[in-house]
Amino acid sequence: MPGRVLVGYLDTERGRDALALGRILAKARGAELGIATVPEGEGLAAAAREQGADLVVLGSTHRGPLGRIVPGTTMAHLLGEAPCAVAVAPPGFAERADGESVWQPLAGAEEDVGMRVVGVGFDGSPAARAALDYATELAAANGAALRVYTVVRSVAPIAPGAPMTPNPAAPTELESRRAELHQVVADLPREVRAQPILLRGFAVTELAKAVALGVDLLVVGTHVRGRVGRLLHKSVAGEVVLEAPCPVLICPTPVGAPLVATS
Repeated sequence: MPGRVLVGYLDTERGRDALALGRILAKARGAELGIATVPEGEGLAAAAREQGADLVVLGSTHRGPLGRIVPGTTMAHLLGEAPCAVAVAPPGFAERADGESVWQPLAGAEEDVGMRVVGVGFDGSPAARAALDYATELAAANGAALRVYTVVRSVAPIAPGAPMTPNPAAPTELESRRAELHQVVADLPREVRAQPILLRGFAVTELAKAVALGVDLLVVGTHVRGRVGRLLHKSVAGEVVLEAPCPVLICPTPVGAPLVATS
């Protein structure tokens, strides 16, 4: 997992939050840490490409619709143009990281970054599988426990052309998703102590509530389509960044041909 972690830093509360999280994630991955004091957006995406960063860390955006992954935002440039993983620190993270309740080493062990529980959202998609691989590797490297979350809607949609009376012998969406979740967790390395957690409701809301119970980092995947203008926006990944009380790390999975850097 070693690579290069790049922090987008300006001397603001948001920048300090990003720096605190960047230091933790670089240590957790055994990666180099770089700091870019460039304007966010295209400038930070360019810096990530030039420095070969595979993870960029940001402070939280303001809360509201514009904080979503939409074309033109810093996160959209990074996920769609760099492309690399993006981690976002929640507001006030720098102060919490220095406090007594979170991200503290046990028994003063210098190599312990204080990462106790890593959560990952899983829906069976290629993006979710990439996020699961990332979260598993991170948990294993730091002795953390892994929580794998699958969210099923309370009311399953009816596919066009589907019979009004379902086949009683066919598994329901809940049953299918539960079976997939348990199989995926059963295949994970024993040392990550993975726990399958099935939730029902709206994905963003349920994930935010679940990680509030004691998750240090939530990893989610998202699909991107080429350059920033074609980024799939209003995704669960973009929404959960606004709601989760813990840092969120987004793993992009390109759809179609990979990007080729242009001069």
